[in-house]
Amino acid sequence: QIIITHLRRMAEAAQAIAAVSLNESKRANHKQPPGRVRHAFKKMDKDQSGGVSYQELLDGLCKDFKVNEFATHVKEKMEKAFNEHAAEDDSGTKVLSAKVFSRFYCEVLFAHYDVDNSGTLQLAEVQKALAHLVKPNANGVQVPPTVAYPPEFTGSDGEVHLPIQWFWPFFSAME
Repeated sequence: QIIITHLRRMAEAAQAIAAVSLNESKRANHKQPPGRVRHAFKKMDKDQSGGVSYQELLDGLCKDFKVNEFATHVKEKMEKAFNEHAAEDDSGTKVLSAKVFSRFYCEVLFAHYDVDNSGTLQLAEVQKALAHLVKPNANGVQVPPTVAYPPEFTGSDGEVHLPIQWFWPFFSAME
């Protein structure tokens, strides 16, 4: 019970900090994914069926992340998540729906920037991941939001290690 309450408070704090750091006067609409994620799904769902196949996801996300190929650990996590959340469409093809795409995208983003595959992101990796979601400014630079985190995520060596449970509220608060 204490852990659940603590996680809720962390999520609420992350949402508030993300909103403030993005210079927003209102809270993000958590019923709708970040703009870049919505746009990515629309681009991948060319036939507007409401679902995308694994190959469409792989090809589309490689383009979105500007990579020729994802690291092995990222592809493994993508395939596992796809198999857990995809359903068959009317033609019998397994597809991922828009309903679960946002969380899928978040997990791919997290894994992609978790270069050492530790299951956590260091502060510099978090900033790169969040900058990926931000629209470029007038100079074409994607400036990441300011990030605050609880001290318990700082190791004895001073390095920050943030888990996906911490990252998800920040991701969800992005416009």
